[in-house]
Amino acid sequence: MNLKKKIVIKIVFIVLAGIIVWAFIVSFPNPYIPVRNLIRYIRFPVDPSIIKLIETQIPDDPVEIEKFVLKNIKYKFDWENYDFPDYVPDARQVILKGTGDCEDRALVLASLLEAKNIKYSLRASIVHFWVDYPGKRPTKGENMDVSFFGKTDGRLKLKFPDMRQWLRYLKIGKEGIWDAMPLYRKIIMLSGWLIIIVLSFIWYRKFIKA
Repeated sequence: MNLKKKIVIKIVFIVLAGIIVWAFIVSFPNPYIPVRNLIRYIRFPVDPSIIKLIETQIPDDPVEIEKFVLKNIKYKFDWENYDFPDYVPDARQVILKGTGDCEDRALVLASLLEAKNIKYSLRASIVHFWVDYPGKRPTKGENMDVSFFGKTDGRLKLKFPDMRQWLRYLKIGKEGIWDAMPLYRKIIMLSGWLIIIVLSFIWYRKFIKA
């Protein structure tokens, strides 16, 4: 491999690494958040005591409980709620806000099911998080085929994700991560990427001339 080719490969690697690192910095200016997210994914902060915060009578049927959660926790992306692309709140925060994404709704649902002593399992696909319980009907986005993460009675089960719906995953991921991102964050991110590319090109020209 000649010197020019080695330089190109090195610069491409640096550009890609720079783009990824800059995207992470812009998305999570507070590095504590992704660390806490990971901890909360491992130990999902289910809190059955939140039932005391709800003035309405909660039904005993898990299907009706899920309908109640979906009706009363309006869907909002984490960007809109917390100014981060991914944020795992506690159940109390979700109840007080009255809004949340699929994880937030699942957190409230799991908390209410636990308060009612109804068995449940936490499930996740690449782009969705939900609660499975006795009598729940599978849907296109909530079924065992797309689930790669499961947690029942504190036991984790992992499997390789089903990628047959990769186009759907990309579309949903784009909506939640890029489309919902505040405009000022997009400008900062794109500006940083442009600077990284321009500086890498200048560096490349410098090496070629040398």
